[in-house]
Amino acid sequence: MKNTSDFEQLFNTMLQLGKLMSQQTQESHEERSATILQFSALNFIKEQPNATVSDLAVPLQLSKSSATQLVERLVKLGLVERASDPDDRRIIRLSITSNGEKEFSTLRNKMLEKMKRIFSKLPANDLRELIRIHTNLIETLKKEQNG
Repeated sequence: MKNTSDFEQLFNTMLQLGKLMSQQTQESHEERSATILQFSALNFIKEQPNATVSDLAVPLQLSKSSATQLVERLVKLGLVERASDPDDRRIIRLSITSNGEKEFSTLRNKMLEKMKRIFSKLPANDLRELIRIHTNLIETLKKEQNG
């Protein structure tokens, strides 16, 4: 059985890392018009063409009204379009615009560059080990979600 203090130490380091990474990533987002939440929304809409606002709200952990406000901002910025579903006009489908694709790509590249600067200071073996651990955690969490 693992030591409780190990879990406490892991918990504390994860909190610290999350806070520092958020600050680092936020700096790159402040240079652009989109926020991290907007970036996440663009990523979801890009991966899930024809998603609805309700579909978007779930992974972003937003209420439907908050997701609607977020989509409204993205539409005003010209990053997302809304269209009525041809089979049910009550349903509004979301799609990313070409400007949204460009903005997403620009933000993604900036985030990757920031991560490269940070993680390039780690030895290559440590980076590969970190990737292996993250991959294992993702698989474990997915299995847990699926029962």
